[in-house]
Amino acid sequence: MTDIVLKDIAPVLADRIRRVAEARSWSVHDTIMYMLEQGLFLSESEVRSGFNDREVDVLSEAITALKDVPPGPGF
Repeated sequence: MTDIVLKDIAPVLADRIRRVAEARSWSVHDTIMYMLEQGLFLSESEVRSGFNDREVDVLSEAITALKDVPPGPGF
């Protein structure tokens, strides 16, 4: 699996992610993965006309596969 490094995150954004993680008793890693997935679904629905069905299927399969990845050590 590819690692993604987020650089220069605004402190306000980092704090918002941390607060969601704490509120849901999730790790920051799980919180970011969930938010990324939800954001992709939202973006996909907004631009679905820009994707063909095969691309949507592949993206959906990739997102599903990410759910099976064990969480890392966190931040």
